[in-house]
Amino acid sequence: MAEMLYELSVLNDLAKIMEPLKKDEQRRILTWLEDYFDIYDDDDLGFAVDDMEIAPTRMFVVEEDDDDDDDDDEASAEPEEETLESFFDKVHPKTAIQKIVSAAWWLENDQNKESWKSFEVNKLLKSLDIKISSVSGTLAIEAKKESPMIVVLDKSSDSMQGRKTFRLSEAGYAFINDRLA
Repeated sequence: MAEMLYELSVLNDLAKIMEPLKKDEQRRILTWLEDYFDIYDDDDLGFAVDDMEIAPTRMFVVEEDDDDDDDDDEASAEPEEETLESFFDKVHPKTAIQKIVSAAWWLENDQNKESWKSFEVNKLLKSLDIKISSVSGTLAIEAKKESPMIVVLDKSSDSMQGRKTFRLSEAGYAFINDRLA
């Protein structure tokens, strides 16, 4: 009970602090906090998000084809080439860092890049209509964690604006491999 009272007190304090901010500023802060505390990790929820029952928004009727064409069997036997979109559907990243890591994995594995810059990841994410307010800011937060999913390989200068080059860490690969398993 005392824990719940403390949580309510923290919520009240945060609401007071964030009240004068604009909606987009509030949204960026909440997104940053979600990523920082990694609150949407499936393991931390006690249940898998994919197991939740969600009401369908549309009903689809699939009609069966009575033709016994051998051509259809041959076409379905060939594996379809994986696209970035189908890869994201398999990995199902939720947080900004998970989306960045997924795009980075695609760059490293599908496009055979040994390293990448934040703008390359941002470009891939935008191609999927995924907007992250600050890819480089999210990467900077991740780099400070005890077990980051990315590694900073190089920085072009000592200034804050210096371009960094990244690569996935073992933790980043483990995240993707867990999602693909």
